[in-house]
Amino acid sequence: MTQSEFFVILPALTLAVAAMVVLIADLFIPDDRKRLNGWLTLVGFVVAALTLTAWPSGASVLAFSGMLVADGFAAFLSLIFLIAGAVATGLAISYFPRFNIDRGEAYALLLLSTSGMVLMAQAQDLIMVFLALELLSIPLYVLSGLARPRLSSEESALKYFLLGSFASGILVYGIALVFGATGGHTDFASILTVQVGEISSALFDPFLMPIGVALVLAGLAFKAAVAPFHMWTPDVYEGAPSVVTAFMSVAVKAAAFAALLRVFTQAFPLQAAQWEGAIAILAGLTLIIGNFAALAQSNVKRMLAYSSIGHAGYIL
Repeated sequence: MTQSEFFVILPALTLAVAAMVVLIADLFIPDDRKRLNGWLTLVGFVVAALTLTAWPSGASVLAFSGMLVADGFAAFLSLIFLIAGAVATGLAISYFPRFNIDRGEAYALLLLSTSGMVLMAQAQDLIMVFLALELLSIPLYVLSGLARPRLSSEESALKYFLLGSFASGILVYGIALVFGATGGHTDFASILTVQVGEISSALFDPFLMPIGVALVLAGLAFKAAVAPFHMWTPDVYEGAPSVVTAFMSVAVKAAAFAALLRVFTQAFPLQAAQWEGAIAILAGLTLIIGNFAALAQSNVKRMLAYSSIGHAGYIL
């Protein structure tokens, strides 16, 4: 690892180290002082935000063979993730004890999920997009069921896990098709250059590429709660602890759209004729379902969940 690569991955690395510190510290913190885990987590978010200043301003720096990039887009999104994580932590410090779910691992999972979001904003390779997505998602599956043994919380965690696993499978299948269509490339730059003919590839398959693009879009649309991939959202938002719901509604959605922007504008711009029309249809469907379904809800959290789906439509 070179010095420049170290600085590129430093924010995500800081969050991961902070998560380990919180897990170890939790072993020595008495049950009546678990709030200290929250304050340690806040320190981790602040330090991670400070590490963003180590990135060169006005320049893009590639790292790890072009799999990650440090640029203005990644810095802006990373700051949003860190602020969302810090706000969620601040709310959790008073929320968790009130509902008797003040567990140290919750803060560690929050840090790890945020580190996945930071990596997703930096991703320049489909493999890194998938790894970041899983690092983002797996802690959230657990956090959704944090209020166990409350049945609604356990149900939300199980639904999120099962549907999220299907979405990950769809995304991986799409990546595999793109890998095959481009003759063995997953980084955005090579995928684009293969399509324009700058890299000679006798294995390039223009038939597989649109199918792969469609599956990648479906996998990322699930995380963004885009209709018709939104069915998990109301149940998960309703059953998860309110702090976790608040974090998911902001940070997870921003991370999903960060990946969508990276992938479709950098790797698949030549496929725009196909995916722009699909996104337009998804946007209209999401707006209609999200806003009209919200009107019929009697539960506030479900209403806000459908409102969140409508907001995804506006962003699309």
